[in-house]
Amino acid sequence: MALPFSPPASLDPSFTISRPSEADIDKLAHVYYESFWTGQASIFWWSPDRDTMIDWLHVRVTNKMANPGVRHFQIVDNNNGEVVGFTRWDIPKGYEDKFGAWTGPVDVKGTVKPDVEAAPTPKAAVIPPRGGDPELCRAFFGAIAEASKRWDTSGMLGLSLLCTSPKYFRRGAARALLEPMLAIADREGLRTYLEATPAGYPVYEKLGFRTVEVIEFDLAAMTGGKQKRVDSLTIMIREPQLT
Repeated sequence: MALPFSPPASLDPSFTISRPSEADIDKLAHVYYESFWTGQASIFWWSPDRDTMIDWLHVRVTNKMANPGVRHFQIVDNNNGEVVGFTRWDIPKGYEDKFGAWTGPVDVKGTVKPDVEAAPTPKAAVIPPRGGDPELCRAFFGAIAEASKRWDTSGMLGLSLLCTSPKYFRRGAARALLEPMLAIADREGLRTYLEATPAGYPVYEKLGFRTVEVIEFDLAAMTGGKQKRVDSLTIMIREPQLT
């Protein structure tokens, strides 16, 4: 599948950037898990069981890849075939081809699978992972959905996910995944929206994103004292940059 941009010059020569296929979903789900489990940010609603959670993430990646309004990009280590990291982007209507034509996952017969998330659905309408806390899950995704409404993100490019395998931290993968898509947004005059964890915030700030809101989750109040920390997501928007 062709990229909508040239690989960035900053990309490690031992890495390749590409669009993942159905065959990559299992690797993506594992990187998804390891990336967030290591940082322990915004996972208070997760199942404590690793295999259960990876299964849930596998389904979520599969569903998102079946959505024509979503694009995924991955970086692979050429030395061992491991996925270094990946991004998921929500593309505003009317700009789909600017960010690479959608192809969708295909089965072994080459037919497009049914698109289970093609129809617009609230971001809060998420089935909680087995063993997780349903109320915390609904609170988390509900807060994200409400913030998206407040900031009227439908006309923006949305970075909905950035994951990097912990073993590849500080190898430049995040910037290599972000900068080419932001360059397209700049060219098209689009703003870009995201929800940042504390770990991701410094990277986004360096790329021109600015804080517009902070969402806090007081887990002591939400869990009756079972969890005693405050988690947060920082809502950030990047204005198109003049070139």
